[in-house]
Amino acid sequence: MRSTTRIESDGRGHCGVAPCLCGESQRGQSMIETSLAMFIICLIFFGLFQISQLAAAREILFHAAARGARAKTVGFNRFMVSKAIRVASIPNAGKLTSPDFENVDLALRHMLATRRPGELWDEVLQNANPSSLQEDLERARIPEYMNSANYARANYILDYEDWDTISWNIPHNLYGDVLEVSVSQEYPLRIPLHRAFYAADSVDLTGVSSIENHYPLYLDDRNW
Repeated sequence: MRSTTRIESDGRGHCGVAPCLCGESQRGQSMIETSLAMFIICLIFFGLFQISQLAAAREILFHAAARGARAKTVGFNRFMVSKAIRVASIPNAGKLTSPDFENVDLALRHMLATRRPGELWDEVLQNANPSSLQEDLERARIPEYMNSANYARANYILDYEDWDTISWNIPHNLYGDVLEVSVSQEYPLRIPLHRAFYAADSVDLTGVSSIENHYPLYLDDRNW
């Protein structure tokens, strides 16, 4: 003998005999709507986060241009100016590639394994001077990098994944009243779903800085 389940409606879309089937259908519809809403919210969040990164990266390039202009106007040669620009643009340079260094904080790993999220958050916020092993390494290497005698030695001391995407322009005719230096970068886009807003994987950014031109008063620039 076969048993059948009959579903009746009262004319207003409400089930009379099998309300559980209607409940399951509504729950499935709610799940789909929630998933779509979460996807849109995440898409907007990722887009805003990428825009904030681009704004910060552009400010870094303006800072690097200012450091380069300052180095040039006091008489440093082009190699020293290029190193000053590169050091100033480290926040845009991506992953550290030289020296080979694994940034593992054993104390933080221990805290992650032994503290609850709330306790860990409170303890981190109470630390007024957070430390980083990679930051300590970079701070120790930067003076040695600035003192390097050639590019081969400089790149051996310190190098980053995206340093090659950064370029600069220093005019050859520097006998005017104002020195202008520009620093540009093909800034890589690594935020998920960035292709939803922009067709390429990088954005051209430029920072420019101008400063009074002093060094021709006491130095003979031979474009070194």
